[in-house]
Amino acid sequence: MARLLVSALTLATLASPAAALAAQPAKQPVASTTTTVDGELEVRIEDYRDGRSRERHFVKTPKGRYELRFDKRPTDLPSGTKVRVHGRKAAGVMALDGAQVQQVSAALSYAMGEQSVAVILVNFSDDASQPITQNAANTLVFDSLDGFYQENSFGQTWLNGQVFGYYTIAQSRTVCDPDTLAAQANAAAAAAGVDLSRFKRKVYLHPLVGACQWSGLGHVGGATTNAWANGTFDKLVIGHELGHNLGLKHAHAKNCDVAPLGNTCTNLDYGDAADMMGNIRPAHFNAFQKERLGWLNDGVSPPMHNVTASGRFTIQPYSSTSVGPKAIKIPKGLDQFGWPSYYYVEYRQRVGADSVLDMGNMAQGVVVRMATPQDSNSSFQLDMTPASSTNTNIELADGALAVGRTYTDAANGVSITLVSADANGAIVDVTVGTQTTPPPTPPPSGTLTETIGLDKASYLRGETVSMSALVKQDGVALKGASVTFTVTLPNAAKTTMTATTGTDGFARAAYKTAKGKGAVGGYGVRADATNSGATATANTTFSVK
Repeated sequence: MARLLVSALTLATLASPAAALAAQPAKQPVASTTTTVDGELEVRIEDYRDGRSRERHFVKTPKGRYELRFDKRPTDLPSGTKVRVHGRKAAGVMALDGAQVQQVSAALSYAMGEQSVAVILVNFSDDASQPITQNAANTLVFDSLDGFYQENSFGQTWLNGQVFGYYTIAQSRTVCDPDTLAAQANAAAAAAGVDLSRFKRKVYLHPLVGACQWSGLGHVGGATTNAWANGTFDKLVIGHELGHNLGLKHAHAKNCDVAPLGNTCTNLDYGDAADMMGNIRPAHFNAFQKERLGWLNDGVSPPMHNVTASGRFTIQPYSSTSVGPKAIKIPKGLDQFGWPSYYYVEYRQRVGADSVLDMGNMAQGVVVRMATPQDSNSSFQLDMTPASSTNTNIELADGALAVGRTYTDAANGVSITLVSADANGAIVDVTVGTQTTPPPTPPPSGTLTETIGLDKASYLRGETVSMSALVKQDGVALKGASVTFTVTLPNAAKTTMTATTGTDGFARAAYKTAKGKGAVGGYGVRADATNSGATATANTTFSVK
C-alpha cells in the first residue's frame, strides 16, 4: 500500500515539529505601519512526501485573505475561530510581532455525529487521466474510512456522502494552486447540477501534480473544510487529512539515545508508530487525540483513569468495543510554557483498525506518550527501549513498555510498571510524587473566563441552533463547570438549558427554533458558568428568517 510520506529508510530524516512550522516561504516585504483586522482563522497542514510538513495560518476578512507570519510560536487556535490580528500587511501577508492574534469568539468542535463528505474527482486540461474510479473512491471513503472513524469514536462519528466527477478543469497539472483547483472543481460540479452546499467537508482527488510536493493537504478544524490528495489515494492519506479536518495535528515521537527522555533526543514529526496522525500505519488515534475530540473520557465515551494518587490500574484493549477504561492519564509536571503535562498509557492489541500493528512490540506491552492538553501539537510517543535499532521505523515500533519493566521519571516523581498483560487487558502500577506534580484540574480560587459560540449566525425557521461555551480557569480549559444557556426569543420569552463542561472545557447545548412566523427575528444567548463559587458570563446573538 502506498504510504503518505515515509518509508523505513526516510523516517529517520523527519524534521521536528518546530522545524516543520519554521519551514515557511521566505517573508515578503511588508509595510511598516501596524494595522488591525478582524476575520476568521484558517489553519492548514501540508504533508510532504519527504517527511516534512508545513503548518500555515491565514485570516479571512471581507477584504481578502492574509497569510500570517509569526516571529514567535504560532497560535494554537483552530480553523473557524473568529480573531483580531495585529500586524503589518502587504501583498497578501501579515507580519506579526509577538502574540498578536486575539480570540474574539471560539470555534465550535465538529468532531461528533455525521460528517457530510463530498468526494470530488478532478483532472486537468492537460491531463485527463482518471487514477481512481468512482466505485473505488466510494469504497475507500464511505466503507473503509467510515468504518475506521466509527470504530475510533465508539460509534459517535461517521462519514456520509457521495462521490462526484470526474470534472476536467482549466487549471494545468503543472500549477500547484489547491484553492483554484477547488474553486474550479466546485464550479464544474455546480454546472453539472450538484448542490455542494449539502456537504460540510470536501475531499479533492486528482492526478499527481509534480509542482505540489505534498501528498496530502487539509484544513485543521472548522465547520467546513477542504482536503486534497495529490495522486495518492489510500486509507492512510485520506484518513490522515480527514483527521486534520476534525481538528487533529500530528502524532510525533521522540527518538532518544539512552532513555525514553535521554540526553540527546530527536523529535520526529510523523514518528508515532501507532496512530493515523503519525502517518506510518492507519491505526487508532491515540488517547490524547481522542480526548481532544470527545471520544474518550467525556459524556458517553469510554473513560480514562485520571491518576491523582499512586495505585494499580487496569485498562482494556484500546481498540476493542468494550466500554471500560481505555487509558491512564498521569500528571507529569509543567511543560516549557508552564502548562500541565501528562503521560498517557494505552494497551494496544491487534483488533479492528489496530490489526496493522504487526511490527515490533506495539501489541505486546503498553504504549506511553506525553502531551499537554492546552497544546494540540504536543503528542509524543516515547520509546521504552531506546537505541535498539538504527532504523527509526523499527526503533519506534518496538517502543512499548514490556511486562515486568518500569519507566521512571525521577524529576517528576513518576514511575509506570506493566505488571501483566493478556487478551483481556493490562494491569499497570503507577507511582506519583508530590513535589512537582500539578493538580489534575485548576484550583477553585482561579479566575474563571468564558467564551460562547454558535454554529452560524442566521437560521431558518425550524432549524436547530448548536451552541457551546468554552470555560477556562486561569487560562486552562476546565472540566466539570456548570453552564446555563439562556435563549431570549424575539417576544422576550426565555428558554434555559443546562450542561457541564467536558475535558476540553466545552459545554454544549442545542435549541430548536419554532416553525411559525412568530419565530422570525433576533435572539439573544447568554451562558452563565459557575465552578466552586467562581462565575463567568458570555453573550451572543443570532437571527431567524
